[in-house]
Amino acid sequence: MENKIRFIIERLLGRSLQQEDGVPAAEIAAAEEKLGVQLAPVLKSFYLCAGMEKTVMDVFQHFAPPEDLSVENDKLVFLEENQGVCVWGLALNETDNDQAVVYQCPYPDDQWYAEDDRLTAFLEMTLYYQFAQGGYEWVGGLYPGMDDEDIAVVLKDAEQWEMVVNQPGNLIIYWHRDTLVWYFPDKEGRVSETLFASSRTEEAFEEMEDRYQFKEL
Repeated sequence: MENKIRFIIERLLGRSLQQEDGVPAAEIAAAEEKLGVQLAPVLKSFYLCAGMEKTVMDVFQHFAPPEDLSVENDKLVFLEENQGVCVWGLALNETDNDQAVVYQCPYPDDQWYAEDDRLTAFLEMTLYYQFAQGGYEWVGGLYPGMDDEDIAVVLKDAEQWEMVVNQPGNLIIYWHRDTLVWYFPDKEGRVSETLFASSRTEEAFEEMEDRYQFKEL
């Protein structure tokens, strides 16, 4: 499990993770003891690999570092939405389970709603979305109604790319040559408002501009 999480993070960062990027195992153990829980292997691996890496932890959504993990309404809260409008957590009797149900609680509501993805898939999705929304400097868009032909070309080529997030009706993300191509689908599965390209490097974004006419945002 650590290898998969490490692979995703290193791919997104474009570099190898170093020891200083991770939280020491002793600090994770101290947080577990303080809260009286055991963290799931996938969440523990995430902290060990990159719990001190600022882009991973905090560039858009806000992952709680181990010492700031908290309990609300019998849920272990590990992630906060970027504007603080909701949090995500795990039931206390499932915190050690890689396939635990992930719950979302919109503030100021005190009701928790189950996400479709279980913990491992949810964490992987969140990492890709983290970089799509805030981790990369070069971002462009294509717009339905204005750029329909270009969008069609992108989506046709995307059939040969790696789909890293597949949530029909919610979020679609592809990975292609240091670029995340993503959109929020409508009820028919089409691009709802904007088809985005978020690139790790300027060179990668220039390729998206030249080939697909993405407009820099």
